[in-house]
Amino acid sequence: MAKRQKKNAGNRAGAHVDRAGGHDAVNNKTQQQSSTDAAALRNKSTSTNAQLAKLMALLRQGPKTTIELRQHVIMMPAARVFELKNKRAQLITTELLPLYDAQGIKHSNCARYHLIETPAGSARGSLTGGQV
Repeated sequence: MAKRQKKNAGNRAGAHVDRAGGHDAVNNKTQQQSSTDAAALRNKSTSTNAQLAKLMALLRQGPKTTIELRQHVIMMPAARVFELKNKRAQLITTELLPLYDAQGIKHSNCARYHLIETPAGSARGSLTGGQV
């Protein structure tokens, strides 16, 4: 007689996965966000909304400096961060540090921006559904 495989047999740690909003729902949301972020990063538009979406996608990957953001064609990162913080209610911190640019010139107060994720694991608000 063949043994029946448990519904959550792939879960080796023994934790039960709740199908209604648990592990699968989080993974689905993460996959949707990843595809949205990938589209934003491929976008060549210089419109404000395109830059805001690109900035959010980049900050979800980790902290970014002004120099790094300019390499991604966000020419005024401080203005875009200001808009995300004040008009879109995103939690972003700014750290000032000395950095060298590609020509070896030292910039004593360059910004590094950190996106602070909410306890649910995603940034607050959405750039696709209008203002928050």
